[in-house]
Amino acid sequence: MLHLMIPPTLQRLLKYVKRYRGAYLTSVAFFFLASAMEPLIPALLGHVLNEGFVKNSDLPLWLIPLAFVGVFIFRGVFTFCAQYAMSWASSKSILDIRTDLIDTLVNADAQVFHEVTPGIAVTKVVNDPQAAVSQISGATTTLLRDGSHTVAMLGYLFYLNWQLTLLSLVTVPLLAYTVRKVHRRTQAVGALMYGSQLRLVGVIDDIARAWRVVRTFDAGEFEKERFTKEAIAFRRNSLKTTAATSMMTPVSQTITSLGVAAIIWLALAQAQNNAKTVGEFVAFITALLLLVSRIRSLTDLSQSVTQGFIAAGGFFALMDSRREPDPGKETVEGLHKRILIENVTVHYDGAAAPSLQDITIEIPVGKTVALVGASGAGKSTIVNLLLGFAQPQSGRVLFDERELRDVSKASLREQFAVVAQDTVLFDGSIASNVVYAKPRDEQRLTYCLEAAHLLHHVQTMSDGVETPIGANGSKLSGGQRQRLAIARALYKEAPVWIFDEATSALDTESEQAVHAALERWHGSKTLLVIAHRLSTVRNADRIYVLSEGGLIEHGTHEELLLRHGAYAAMVAAQNGHAIATPVV
Repeated sequence: MLHLMIPPTLQRLLKYVKRYRGAYLTSVAFFFLASAMEPLIPALLGHVLNEGFVKNSDLPLWLIPLAFVGVFIFRGVFTFCAQYAMSWASSKSILDIRTDLIDTLVNADAQVFHEVTPGIAVTKVVNDPQAAVSQISGATTTLLRDGSHTVAMLGYLFYLNWQLTLLSLVTVPLLAYTVRKVHRRTQAVGALMYGSQLRLVGVIDDIARAWRVVRTFDAGEFEKERFTKEAIAFRRNSLKTTAATSMMTPVSQTITSLGVAAIIWLALAQAQNNAKTVGEFVAFITALLLLVSRIRSLTDLSQSVTQGFIAAGGFFALMDSRREPDPGKETVEGLHKRILIENVTVHYDGAAAPSLQDITIEIPVGKTVALVGASGAGKSTIVNLLLGFAQPQSGRVLFDERELRDVSKASLREQFAVVAQDTVLFDGSIASNVVYAKPRDEQRLTYCLEAAHLLHHVQTMSDGVETPIGANGSKLSGGQRQRLAIARALYKEAPVWIFDEATSALDTESEQAVHAALERWHGSKTLLVIAHRLSTVRNADRIYVLSEGGLIEHGTHEELLLRHGAYAAMVAAQNGHAIATPVV
């Protein structure tokens, strides 16, 4: 029954908390030890007033300051230990959450990355777990510290004067009602603020990622206006949240003051009737004021808990993202016969027409196969199909007579090395990008840099292969970035290499070097080459010409020229212009 009453978000957070229950329980124990010291303060004060101001008192004067200092020292030590244990456990919980989130991102379905931008992913993995656990653990710390103090102080107040203590509790129902109303308002506007924050992060991510496009289009003012619009919305929702939570303190203080006023009046009436001593009165009022300060802190927990749950909901939404299906159990080691795409149709969700329509393509082992065609013809979909990022609605794809759906994704992708037109590099050194996720071999590293026509340039750098390249290779030219990506693919030593517009950003000399390398690998590696520059594919063993998701012709370069079809028209169009003119 208790499990059903706990909100689902909190239930999921508790799974991470339970792993470090020992540290959390240690923190709780120290908080209660610190709370046990709290009633000693008003008790000592009352005892001093009753005994210390009496002539010929037997109370040793030197013991009074020592007792006060001792109480505060012990309380401070216990509080430090409690907070440190809580912080240690919280940081471990945050680490576990972030690890699970990264596992989700690494294994997420490709569709997830169409909806989650890099900036939002950073927010959900880095910021949200920190905010959620920090807010909730902070609220828990306050609840344990001030809540245990409140319980201890209430017990002491009942011991001193149970009638006055009962009177102090009459405001509790009204205070609880106020907290609940403010909590609902805070939750509503907090969700709006979180949404505004994610949109603001998205705008900043666009500006930082596409800064060249922004400046090329002279869109600085446009982007600033877009940012300002979202920033104003975020500020407005933030103010609404602040206004909702700020009402808590004055309202709770007003309600509490009513009870305190009544208590003081009754206490003074009892004192005038000689029912209580001055020391007892001062001890009671001191304990009561300490209790009020703790209750005020407890009423402020609503905002922290609400914001923590909102942040937790954000990263749990990412954690619940659909994972890439991987039903295959078989493994493959190298290509021995062929890859066959047989009568395959691929239709992406939401697309008006199929990306591939009844396509049949054969890629024999050791051969070079080229795909040509206008943009949108379906060339990239074939690459996605081979790598398992897209699934056919009909037909089948065979890798050495094994259907790809029966092969595990990890085993399948180990067979391919890809150099894409959209080069992606990592913030690190040249060597770390070439070796990426593989054991380092210096001789192999040097060979791959030389084969990609990059070694000479690397040798001119002060740090050589250890030279940092910046975020996504920002310190390299476009051609150098693509050559580095080629070196990375070579280092993988996969049996099948896919060059998707791999020479599009290279100068003529570098392109010729890549062509020469392709010729060297011809017959020993299986190559799938996608290119708009037809000079790159003319020596391929077979060329497939695609148009609007369909296959319109295939053959060798010479055979296709003799047919005077689409391929011959492409060659004629490029020969009539510069060789670098793209196919249209």
